[in-house]
Amino acid sequence: MTQQNDLTAEALRRGAVPGRGYAVARTISQIFHPVILSVTSIFIVGVMGVEPVLRGMGWAALCTLIQVLPPTIFFTIRLRQGAYTDDDVSVRSQRNELYLFGMATVLIGVGVLTLMGAPQPFVALLTSAALLNGLSWFINLFWKISIHSAGIGSCATVAALYSEPLGLLFWLGALSLGWARVRTRNHTPMQVVAGLALACACVVGSYMAFGLI
Repeated sequence: MTQQNDLTAEALRRGAVPGRGYAVARTISQIFHPVILSVTSIFIVGVMGVEPVLRGMGWAALCTLIQVLPPTIFFTIRLRQGAYTDDDVSVRSQRNELYLFGMATVLIGVGVLTLMGAPQPFVALLTSAALLNGLSWFINLFWKISIHSAGIGSCATVAALYSEPLGLLFWLGALSLGWARVRTRNHTPMQVVAGLALACACVVGSYMAFGLI
């Protein structure tokens, strides 16, 4: 009952309609969290884009440590310090430091993987992440774009490059996540569509630049 009351208060604070639909939308948002999607994208590349699979898994683990772990730790610390109003970082201006930290992390990651002779699919993936991060930060200066949508858009596009059925599954997930972000009043439909489109363009552009498609 306490959890339901918390969800009701949160829904009202966001200007959303409380109820079962709101609870489902919040659950979908947590399942398709950007951190989870980032790790998923990396391991899709490791399993499907690099041979042998064990080699790909090793590079995927390293890529996760470089790209995903530092921003996650940074976010957790700043959230506990009270730098963000909520765990969705709903206030647009509060997102700038996350974008900048993420940009620094991913650029370092691209440099490290390149120097270590990482397989091109991983370098292409991190390059697409750098493009997405930089463009999202610029957009965030004057308009709020959905990072949840960008995360699943990137993951779905990467999956589709290696397996059409898997890609279709993730794009269906993207539809449900898009509904969820609008239902919880985190984003408008246009902000959701923008996140999906930008992520898809960054992944495809990066893979084309590396001659992988």
